[in-house]
Amino acid sequence: MNRRQLLLGTGLVAGSLAVTGSSASASGWEAVRSQFRTDPKLINFAHFYLASHPRPVRARIEYLSRSLDENSFEAVHGTRTDEVADSIAGYIGGKGGDIAFVPNTTTGLGIVFAGLRLRAGQEIVVHEQDHYSMRQSAQLAADRAGAQLRTVSMFADSAKTTVDEMAARLRSDITPRTRAVGVTWVQSSTGVRTPLRELAAVVAEANRGRAEQDRCLLVVDGVHGLAAVNDDPALTGVDVFVAGTHKWLFGPRGTGIIWVKPDAIQHFVPTVPSFDPRTPTSNLGPGGFVAYEHLFALPEAVNFHQRLGRGQVTARITELQTQVKDGLAKIPGVTMRTPADPAVSAGVACFDFDRLPPDEVVKRLGAKGIQITVAPYATQHLRIGTSILNTPEEIGKVLRALADLR
Repeated sequence: MNRRQLLLGTGLVAGSLAVTGSSASASGWEAVRSQFRTDPKLINFAHFYLASHPRPVRARIEYLSRSLDENSFEAVHGTRTDEVADSIAGYIGGKGGDIAFVPNTTTGLGIVFAGLRLRAGQEIVVHEQDHYSMRQSAQLAADRAGAQLRTVSMFADSAKTTVDEMAARLRSDITPRTRAVGVTWVQSSTGVRTPLRELAAVVAEANRGRAEQDRCLLVVDGVHGLAAVNDDPALTGVDVFVAGTHKWLFGPRGTGIIWVKPDAIQHFVPTVPSFDPRTPTSNLGPGGFVAYEHLFALPEAVNFHQRLGRGQVTARITELQTQVKDGLAKIPGVTMRTPADPAVSAGVACFDFDRLPPDEVVKRLGAKGIQITVAPYATQHLRIGTSILNTPEEIGKVLRALADLR
């Protein structure tokens, strides 16, 4: 397949997706599902774990793979990395020069905290609901600098939290010693969606009167919000946004980004050699050879979502999640851990089930061809993730299966 044939093929796919204008159109969303090679025998509520590639992304990866086989030097040097950066930056509301490429969120967070200009006597604040990667990256940075790591909580009860509560708690958690605050946009531990704009305003308030070298920076793990929340993270006021693109965006596996606010890059230094010296921010990304057929195919995943429309995608996710949460709340023995309010939740519903241990629930549903997961945290909650690959009928089946468990 040459480049012209590839573009024609993806153009036909784009036409087939035009019918998905309404979240109420079952045939439209079925057309979307047809672009993926998912197991038709499995009702899968863990699509957020590691993305299945839609047909246009697979086609682009295959085209690039052949190009690499034919002439790897030309294939690598004939692709402009800045065009790849511009594509994903445009999707998050930023500019390509403020993007560094990483293979995943964990690597990105590690690079950010390792490169933070941190002094002894300062502190990093993270939250107990954050992923291990956030907490451990911050801990390692604090240990190296002789600084401290302080772990706090975003809320008293995850299922009842509000924007005002999370903002108020952050306001009280920041001290004059706080150099960085780590937050998770959508927590995979609880399903809570944190209010980035309000939290960024709190940090900006704390920075009034501070010397630039003491500025408090807001670092966001955004992997479960990217393409699941209808917002531009680069326009929310946060300082750093880190996300793998191979989850809700359906990007090529092994791709991710660091975005740094232009006036914040002065607070970070590179920690590994880079092969991407376009800008001070791109220079944060690790060098070395990568799976170029995946990295260079990232714009195709962005194009796929843009053809669908981010608002329509997130509306569909919200519609399905509302059905899940409403249904779970009616099942005896279920305790919700995710807020019902879509303003503080997104694509993951977390809950407890008092009839059986979490692993046993997963096992029994798996025997019925239904996949849900357990959050891998100290406190383990069951999780049902809803992506645009799920249907209301599938949600009905998992709710009935849970209600029947004894």
